[in-house]
Amino acid sequence: MIVATVRGGNRSRLRGPALVPAVMLVVLCMAQTCAGQSETAAGEREWAIIAPRATRSLLLDGVARPGLAVLVGTRGHILVSEDAGASWTQVRVPTRRGLCAVAMPDADNIWVVGHDALILYSDDRGRTWTVQHDAPEDESPLFDVWFEDARHGIAIGAYGLFLETHDGGETWSKRSLDELDRHLYAITERSNGELYVAGESGTILRSNDRGATWKQLRSPYAGSFFGILALRQGALLVYGLRGNLYRSEDGGESWQRIALPVRATLLSGTRVPSGGVVLVGLSGSVFFSDDDGTEFEDRSRKDRAGISAALFMANERLLLIGESGVNWFGAAEFRSSAAREGAP
Repeated sequence: MIVATVRGGNRSRLRGPALVPAVMLVVLCMAQTCAGQSETAAGEREWAIIAPRATRSLLLDGVARPGLAVLVGTRGHILVSEDAGASWTQVRVPTRRGLCAVAMPDADNIWVVGHDALILYSDDRGRTWTVQHDAPEDESPLFDVWFEDARHGIAIGAYGLFLETHDGGETWSKRSLDELDRHLYAITERSNGELYVAGESGTILRSNDRGATWKQLRSPYAGSFFGILALRQGALLVYGLRGNLYRSEDGGESWQRIALPVRATLLSGTRVPSGGVVLVGLSGSVFFSDDDGTEFEDRSRKDRAGISAALFMANERLLLIGESGVNWFGAAEFRSSAAREGAP
């Protein structure tokens, strides 16, 4: 068994579960061993190695817009597609550290976050990248990133790490949201503009003023939440360890437990264009709901490879990324059971 560690001081081992559970994401945690190699003896930054099988490597997050998709993952890998995923190009990136999340508020500007509080930026649709923020001395990874527009953004991570910019990343300010410095894993925006953050020990935070102030909400669960998803009708889903999944219709003031057909740790979720919801996680878990997240059907992969994120492409196919790289699901997989039984 591989054990994920963070070097230095009283941070030699993460509290509770590892940075992210099980073998799939422990591999990313072990990217810490590359952190000391990110600079050469002459002070020059090392670049990610172009790998022939990068599409089969561990990938952690992705984002898609019409005409462009960007995936990020282990060892500084960033993959770009301009043909709805028919082909992928691994671009040159000035790091070999693990990359955890990506945000693309418009068609040109893209931000990526990863280990050692690294923040990368591209203003040319992912073709070239520069480093905006880098703090290896903090030894804290960033797990998620959100941008309102090309100016205002927030990045969150381990030990309560919270960074914010109002100038497109030219400067990043560090703040504390939680006196216990719990790991912050995911950030999302609700349709009314509210922001939500989910993290370890049942952490759920809400901001009604675009991140200026935050309120800690009463949590229905004391374990780690790895994701939070805002649905089209205003409801929220929060999810994490051991298949713990909760739904709220009142902005997180109260939560209803949602039972899954199989208990599996959930890592990410996305909305289906037709109005459904897909949740993914460890052991190849894929769950689909066509009723705004009140009930879910099992669509899990037989190969049981861990899935870290899902995104719908312009060709109406669902892209699953994770332990085995890039994989596809057809749109027909995400219709209700009744619709599939009635299909010719």
